[in-house]
Formats: sequence, C-alpha cells, structure tokens
Amino acid sequence: MKLHEKIRGLRKNGLKLSLKEFHKRLEDIFGDKALTYYSLCRIERGYREDIRISSLYQICTGLGVSLGELKEGTEEEESKIVNITRGAERSDNRYIYNEKAIAEILSSRNLRFLAMELTLLPGGATKEEEDPIDVNRFEKLIIMLQGQIAAHIGSEIHPIKKGDSLSFASNIPHHFENLHKKVKARCIIVQNPKSY
Repeated sequence: MKLHEKIRGLRKNGLKLSLKEFHKRLEDIFGDKALTYYSLCRIERGYREDIRISSLYQICTGLGVSLGELKEGTEEEESKIVNITRGAERSDNRYIYNEKAIAEILSSRNLRFLAMELTLLPGGATKEEEDPIDVNRFEKLIIMLQGQIAAHIGSEIHPIKKGDSLSFASNIPHHFENLHKKVKARCIIVQNPKSY
C-alpha cells in the first residue's frame, strides 16, 4: 500500500471523515498554518511526491497516529524528482579494465551524465580512452578520494591527490595510473553527457 492510500484509508475508514471535514479538523488544530484543502487533495491522490515532514506531522496529528504508525506497512514511494541508486544495486554495474583497475557506476541509467567510482590498486592503470569528437563535447570531472594518480591527458601528465579535482574535454585521449606501489587510489569520475 502506498502512503497516500493509507492516509486516505485512515481518514475515510478510521475516522469516517470526508476530506472537507478532515481539513476543518486541521484548521481547528493548526489555524492559518494548516495544510490547504488543495494540498490535502493532492497528497491523498498521490500527486505530491515531495510531502514535507511538517505536512506529514499535521496529517498524523489530525489522524491521531504517529509518523511510524502512518508509514508502517507502506511501500517506499519512488520520487519522480530524485534518482536513488542503492549500494546493493551497484554491484551489477562494474566495468573491469583489468585486475588492478575497476570502475563502479554510481549514477542511474536515466540521467544525462555518468558518475562512477574508479579504484586503482597499486600499479594499476586504466586503458586509454577518448570520446568521439564529432558527436558532442564530452567533459570529465575527476575528484580524488584516496591516494594519488597520474592523469595522462593528451601529451600532458597531471598528478592529483586526495582532495584535488581535475576536469578536461574527454575527446582528448586519456588514461589514469596509480604510480604508488602500496596504496590504492580511489576517485569519482563524472562525465557529461554520458557516452553509453
């Protein structure tokens, strides 16, 4: 059961109140700070993906239930304005360059950019890549989380370490290398637009 369905059910079946009567109850409790009738209508029909905690507090007070009781037994409703990729879902989204270089895709497939976490074990390196120059202007942003890498961009080599960031047009041939012999390196790579 969805949250909005439970709210409607508790109001109609539990309290035996019409929506207008329930709205009147909220006005009696919260005065001019009460949810509008229109907002209640949209919430109960499932049109509001972004129900604020203050709105839920008012609804719970009006229904005489706690927030925990209200949410109990409801499905987690997917937001239409936010994409969430859970950690457990990411294990299937790995690209293995080689045994010392692994990229894990972090972003949802329906976004216009690609975000991934690159792990380079000591001595590890990615293969050389370059995005097509004639299709679009591709850009990459690298944010170092751990260790240090050498970013080979065209004929230039740029050392970047934890806390550093680097951005470049990714239609230039490039690859990344962990020159350290004992410490792994981790970074976040964001590419816009994505090329897959």
